[in-house]
Amino acid sequence: MVLHWYDRIAVRLSVSIVAVVVVTALSVATLILRDEKRILQEDLRIRALQLGEIMPRQLIEPLLYEEDYALYSLIQSYLESKESFLVYGEIYNDQGELILAREREPIVREPIVSFDLARKQAVFLRDFTEADKEHPLDLLIPIISKQLGVAGYLRLGISVQPLFNTLQTSRQKVWAVAGVIVIVGILAALWMARRLISPILLLNRAAYRVGEGDFGTAIPEKGVGEIGELATTFNTMSRQLKELVTAIRSAQENLVRTEKLYALGEFSTGLAHEIKNPLTSIKMLIQRAGEQGEPLLGEDLEVIIEELDRIDYTVSRFLRSARQSEMAFTDTDINSLVEDVLAITGPKIEKSGVHIEKKLEENLASLRVDGPSIKQVLMNGILNALQAMPSGGELSISTSRIDDALQCTISDTGDGISEENLKHIFDPFFTTKEDGTGMGLAVAWNIAQQHGGRLDIVSREHDGISLILTLPYDNSAHC
Repeated sequence: MVLHWYDRIAVRLSVSIVAVVVVTALSVATLILRDEKRILQEDLRIRALQLGEIMPRQLIEPLLYEEDYALYSLIQSYLESKESFLVYGEIYNDQGELILAREREPIVREPIVSFDLARKQAVFLRDFTEADKEHPLDLLIPIISKQLGVAGYLRLGISVQPLFNTLQTSRQKVWAVAGVIVIVGILAALWMARRLISPILLLNRAAYRVGEGDFGTAIPEKGVGEIGELATTFNTMSRQLKELVTAIRSAQENLVRTEKLYALGEFSTGLAHEIKNPLTSIKMLIQRAGEQGEPLLGEDLEVIIEELDRIDYTVSRFLRSARQSEMAFTDTDINSLVEDVLAITGPKIEKSGVHIEKKLEENLASLRVDGPSIKQVLMNGILNALQAMPSGGELSISTSRIDDALQCTISDTGDGISEENLKHIFDPFFTTKEDGTGMGLAVAWNIAQQHGGRLDIVSREHDGISLILTLPYDNSAHC
């Protein structure tokens, strides 16, 4: 399985850490700028209100005595001050009539709709929500005499340009610092991710090599905390796995060697049993000829030749059974194979008094098999069924497709096989017949394996058996 780059743990961990760093830096920068703006606005508001308390005290006397020049000089002095944040100043009498207006530069000002809001205290006609670099704050302040009450009004334009300039400077500094923090955070995140993930990547590659069969693979036991412990545990597991696999292979080699010796012993025993009788006959003829002093002539020689031919046939048959012959796989109609086998065994079936029942599924897809080998399996199954029913019975043969495999079943109504004998039914040389060799079903089982299929026997003791041959349609790997 190949992982996409975005599914790798190193990428995901790096992206997660970078995202946390970036979001944290942006959030902190935003909070700092928001608080900075709030503090600067509050400071400007306080300074404006302080000015709004000082100037009316200075203007009350010239206003009452209608000293226009004094009023003009006072307003002008505030406008021309270097540290002043005044943009314009206007003086109104108690009736709201404009007496004097001065400004640092021409600026459009909206007329005052009502002076009633400012009869007791100063009010902002335009606050920060409406202020920008070109539109200053608009503060209306009552000029109050203790004896006469409200003598007039003072309107001041408070510039917000210094506030925006300070905010702009602060914003540049904050974002610069945030950018540095983000860059440093990303580099730190990548370094941390590499440091944390590097042992895991080594472990992943080592595990892959173990999965490929390179047992005993070890990795450096480095890493922090549980990662280091994981590396140590993996090395221990890999070492133990290598030892276990080595032990299993050794045991397997011994088992194979033992099985070969056992098979050789079984083969030798079976072969010896098959050729013992012919040799006994030959020996008896030769001994009689020696005892009587007569040469072997006529019928004796014919018997000896027949027995030797029998030995030759037996040895050849055993060798063919032990060898795996090459197979020629071709597209084959299994139903046709069944019909051919039934045609060959037809006379023997009729002679044995067995009734045949065929259930061959129509329109079965062709199967890639070695025809002669499959015929041998079917022939063996039918002949075994006939031998199981010496007094007659019923033989049924059927074909059907189950999922992606073809199944051929041969059933009889004989006595069946005991559970104990059923365990050894496919063992070479195992037979319950006096004249059997025990190689028929062993060879049939081997043929089924070579086709990528299987051969099963279902026994119903005292009620017959069923031989089931299953062949897969996709057996290209065995071709």
